[in-house]
Amino acid sequence: MPRDAPKPAAFEPQWLQRSLDRHYTWGLVFMVVLILGFVLYGIQEPSLRARATREQQRTYAQLGEGLFANNCATCHGHAATGGTAPTLNAKQFLASTSDEQARLLISGGVSGTSMPAWSLDFGGPLTDEQIRQLVAYLRSLEPNAPSVPDWRQGKP
Repeated sequence: MPRDAPKPAAFEPQWLQRSLDRHYTWGLVFMVVLILGFVLYGIQEPSLRARATREQQRTYAQLGEGLFANNCATCHGHAATGGTAPTLNAKQFLASTSDEQARLLISGGVSGTSMPAWSLDFGGPLTDEQIRQLVAYLRSLEPNAPSVPDWRQGKP
């Protein structure tokens, strides 16, 4: 019967192996915590985005109200209720005009009318951001907008 060959000495000491195992374990724990964190964040992300969008729209509407009072109320009336220009606080106008259409109307003006171009791109004084704020303000009027069938005429 052959004799058992002597075992060679361990390549790594026992204490080093235990230390390495501890580090592997902690690394695995941290990786699981990170994965769970990303999953939890992903679950609540849509509601965080929706809330941020609502807050931005509310802020834009407040800023747009000031811009409207300073630049538009002379023709469109206080709170867009009409003047020498169309009544913008009308259910009919707000329902039939998209945000993009309103933005384009404000930016480029309306040919053949007294509505000038307000965008810097067309020689006006307002930035694109300010025009978005004006549109947000007009949208904020929509819930309480009265029915004004002849909104294009302005106030008599």
